[in-house]
Amino acid sequence: MDYFPIFCNLKEKRCLIVGGGQVATHKAKGLLAAGAVLHLVAPTLTPELASLHACGDIEWFPATFSPRYLQSCWLVIAATSDPQVNLQVAGAASAERIFCNVVDDPSAATFISPAIIDHSPVIIALSCGGNAPVYSKILKAHVAAHLPAGMRESVRLAGALRERVNGACGDRERKRAFWGAFFRHVPLQQALVKEHEQEIKQQVEWLIEHRLLSE
Repeated sequence: MDYFPIFCNLKEKRCLIVGGGQVATHKAKGLLAAGAVLHLVAPTLTPELASLHACGDIEWFPATFSPRYLQSCWLVIAATSDPQVNLQVAGAASAERIFCNVVDDPSAATFISPAIIDHSPVIIALSCGGNAPVYSKILKAHVAAHLPAGMRESVRLAGALRERVNGACGDRERKRAFWGAFFRHVPLQQALVKEHEQEIKQQVEWLIEHRLLSE
């Protein structure tokens, strides 16, 4: 395995982007969507980044990169159009043991950004290890087209029921079997797609009674 995939909780954590162009704009949107506290170092900004700064969504330092901007950062993205500056950012981040993504140069990076399908709480990330970004996008489109209907609602319901299920049954294997039945139970999945609240409740109670509590 060339990379170890992880999903990072960046809420309220400081992240840095070096660069103010279109690539930096794209990266900024993703980090903001994840709840990061975003700092950006660049002499100039795209109009969209300037708007985010004006709204207070990002803190902008109109300057060239210096290692001091890495202070208290959890991760950094080098997204300038200058490969030498990007390498400087990567080197400084490595010295501080901060994960760094280098746009268009995976060999200099300590993490790479996958193609993302976001149906939170379901998030699917696809990567070709930086070798074929276009193929990652092709795979993303293929996977997205084959996701089950009602997937997001099903997972959210499972999260809401998790504490109840854990409290009702201490047998791990029985709980695993219950969740397998839960996600494969066609009447429940159909009710979720149609947003029939009463039917959803009835199917959940049937599953708990017949797939969790019954001997």
